[in-house]
Amino acid sequence: MPRRRRRWAGALVTGASACLLLGFVALAVRVHLAGSRLDSIDDPGRALGLIVERTMDLEDALTGATAWERRVYELTVSDGRNELHEAIAWYEELADTVPGEPGVQLRLAILYGEAGRTDEVLETVDRWRARGDVAWAEVLAAVYLDAPLERGVARLREAATRMVEPGWFRDRLLVRLADRADDGGARAAILAEARARTAPLLRRVRLLTAGEMITVGLGLAGLVVVLRGRRVRVDAALVPPPWRVRDGVEVLVRGAGGGVLVLVIVYALGRWRGPNDPLLSALSMPLMYVPLLWLARRRLFAPVGVGLTRGLGWLPAPGGWRALVWTTALLVGAGTAIDLALGLLSEATNMSSHWTEWFDEDLAWGSPAVAATSLLGTVLFAPVFEEIVFRGLLYATLRRRLAWPIAATLSAAVFALAHGYGAAGFGSVFLSGLLWAIAYERTGSLLPNTVAHLVNNVAAALGVLLLLR
Repeated sequence: MPRRRRRWAGALVTGASACLLLGFVALAVRVHLAGSRLDSIDDPGRALGLIVERTMDLEDALTGATAWERRVYELTVSDGRNELHEAIAWYEELADTVPGEPGVQLRLAILYGEAGRTDEVLETVDRWRARGDVAWAEVLAAVYLDAPLERGVARLREAATRMVEPGWFRDRLLVRLADRADDGGARAAILAEARARTAPLLRRVRLLTAGEMITVGLGLAGLVVVLRGRRVRVDAALVPPPWRVRDGVEVLVRGAGGGVLVLVIVYALGRWRGPNDPLLSALSMPLMYVPLLWLARRRLFAPVGVGLTRGLGWLPAPGGWRALVWTTALLVGAGTAIDLALGLLSEATNMSSHWTEWFDEDLAWGSPAVAATSLLGTVLFAPVFEEIVFRGLLYATLRRRLAWPIAATLSAAVFALAHGYGAAGFGSVFLSGLLWAIAYERTGSLLPNTVAHLVNNVAAALGVLLLLR
């Protein structure tokens, strides 16, 4: 093909790929802005009920813990937020999305009562009486409005037991009824059953907390080693790269457009095979990145005589293994330290991530095969492919023209925007992306970043598995 025609054909492919990518982004933005955040969850009522039950159970279980343990929990798990007030805000959002849902209205009324917001409880009671739900209204009135126990405590307990399944919400109703009846024995029995239910949950949280403290210790050890002047260079990745900025941008745009086409095909297959096909879910992410990896190898790395493995620093150079160990430890610890710092900031600003940003239905109650597929994508595929794209290709391409602080900041911003989180989530992902871009520049390898990214995702997945499953 003549050179001029080849140039026009290349421009046409790049333009078509850009249109596909922009269309995909526009669709994602439209869905994000037009719909509710709850639309991403198939069963938001069940999901939020599970989250609030476990969260409030854990809050009650920690009342007997030491002050330092509660403080560590606030920073690592709850981010210092008021769990009850946040649960109310989330249930109010859910109640607006599914108006008239009895279970949602009941749980919201219980949360109002626990927060001392009796006006809202009274409004719920009046609404239920008007529509004929007298038994539910009488239970709430007796529990939170000090209404006379006209039906008798036994009948109210029976009604409360029928109203809501076993768990924190039912316990709050039954404990308060026991207090109204001055029945210390019933109260003690309810609390003993609750302690037995929450003891395994508390043990899991302590394991998570211990793991985070260990990672901080590893990070401090890695920092000491690096400050002593030890080598941090793991390999010799192509940073800054030999390819032109134009070539890098073309590969990224064409690869992203090809990825969109793959997603369309996977979506079509999903409608044919069923939306919960584990095999299709497992293969969708690696298949999505195949066009980009093929183009990068062919257009960027092959012309300079290296493959993806060497060009991205996947194989440590002689003497680089030790540097890999302590730089990885430093990155893992730094990532945990960032999370702790963001916990303090969240506490100071009363800003936190929305629960839909981190909740995973597959991990919370999916079958073992579905949960394993979700873990495979979250823990293995996402760290590997995201590091290749955002650090190995995007950051490297920007680095061709820009100083490393600017290139690192821009690539981290794109990385954070691609996740589609709110302000709190954006800040966390941005700082992680910034840290990993700097590490890629200094170590010459994607390995430390990828391991740190993997550990970060493992911690997030374990949080869902251990707290909610």
